[in-house]
Parts: sequence; structure tokens; C-alpha cells
Amino acid sequence: MDNRPIGIFDSGVGAFSVLNKLVEVLPNEKYVYFGDSGHNPYGQKTSEQLKKLCKCIVDFLIKNDVKIIVVACNTATVAALDYLKDIFDIDIIGVINPGAKEALRVTKNNKIGVCSTVFTAKTHGYLNEILKEKNDNREIAVYEEGSSNLANIIENGFEYNEQNEEIIREFATRFTDDIDTLILGCTHYPLVEDLFKKYFNGNIVDPGMETALGVKELLAKKDMLSDKKNEYSVKYFVTRDPDMFKNIAENLTNLKIDDINEVSIEEELKSEGF
Repeated sequence: MDNRPIGIFDSGVGAFSVLNKLVEVLPNEKYVYFGDSGHNPYGQKTSEQLKKLCKCIVDFLIKNDVKIIVVACNTATVAALDYLKDIFDIDIIGVINPGAKEALRVTKNNKIGVCSTVFTAKTHGYLNEILKEKNDNREIAVYEEGSSNLANIIENGFEYNEQNEEIIREFATRFTDDIDTLILGCTHYPLVEDLFKKYFNGNIVDPGMETALGVKELLAKKDMLSDKKNEYSVKYFVTRDPDMFKNIAENLTNLKIDDINEVSIEEELKSEGF
């Protein structure tokens, strides 16, 4: 039994696609959400910059006495997960491995597409993880496509209009081979999953649920689940404009957003040479 909160972080509102699922499968836990809105978009950062940002955020979450940390950002998972696991003595879970496993489970023709940020696509985050997790003789084809602006559009308040719908239509239909499974490889993208479904008829994998189930399994295995019966609670920390964060988030989730605080990690980043 462990009644400390679960920590979760992202470059902004994208982590809601994971937090929504966490609250669904772990409704009696407390959560600490860190939205690094002051440094987004992460997809345009270098690996070294991302490592420094993530290190400072994990330090912050540990100071807030979390029991486990979810890196609810695909780009940060690719760039920094292994690094974070090496330097911190706390369980840290990313979103790519759960998404890769689910795609391998559901594909029938072994052709998988990934819509992600440019960074995640260029570094082959999902291709590498899928090949690592493949435990049979299947020949798996993985096609990775990145968008330089979709996460940022969602971060700044996605509007359902012809221009934004065209961005998703073009993105979801880039794949020339007949993929039967599409991974939404940026945590912002499941927040507009309805539009991806409009233009892709196969399996759509949202890594959020598999990540949440993985967190529950790990906490149960270590006897670290909360024994409280109260409803979940979330304490939010953002690095820029909490009012804007709240206004945008309220259109993306039904979760309560009332305990929200603006914080700075600039001094910590400076000491890291950011």
C-alpha cells in the first residue's frame, strides 16, 4: 500500500490522453501533473535539450513525493527515458513500449503506420521498439510519419474547421502501403482521435490505455496501490499561463482542473547548461 501520488508529465496538454485512462483504471489514486507549456513544442528540441528538461521535471516530481512517474510524451520517451532510468531511483514508464506491444497484438497483415512528431519519426522510436518486442518470425513493416505542427495546434486550442481537418486527413492518408494498424504516436493526437478515425478505417492504437494498465500492473506487483476509497485528485503544475492551460484542457477532458499552479524550472535548467 502506498498513498503517495502518481507523477505524470508532458510538454503541455498532451498528457491528458494518458491521465484520462489512468483515472479510468486507477480512480482512487492521487496524481501530480506537470505540463511544461513554457518549453513546448518538444518535437522541435534536440535530444540533449529534452534530457535536460526531463531531468528537471523528474526532479520536481520527486520533490513532490510521487511514487512512480509516467513520461506521457512520445518524443520525451524516445529522447530521455533510458537516461532518466539510469540516473533516478524511481520507476519511470514511457508510452512507446505499451503502444508498440498493442500494435503488434492487433495487426493482422503486419503493416503498421505511426503518426508522430518529426523527432519521434526521425529517431525511429516505434520501429525500434516494435522490432525489440517482436517475439515471433513475422516480417513486420513499420511506416513512420511525422508532423511538425499538429501537436502545437492541439496544444494551443484545436478548432474543428476545414483547415485543421485537412491537416489530419493529409497526415492519416500519407501511407502508401495498405497498413491495417495506425499508432497515434504523440499523446496530443488521441485528443482528436475522432478525426483520425474519419480518415483511417483500420485499428487505431492509443498508447494511453496500455500505459495506464502497465502502471496499474506494476503498482499492484509492488503492493503500491492506494488503499484510499476517495475519488481521484489531480494537482497541476505548468510552466506558462495556467489560465490558458485550463481553458484549453477543459475542452479536452472531463477531469477536474481546479488545483493549478504556475512554476518555473529555469534556475534548474540553467544549472544543467540548457
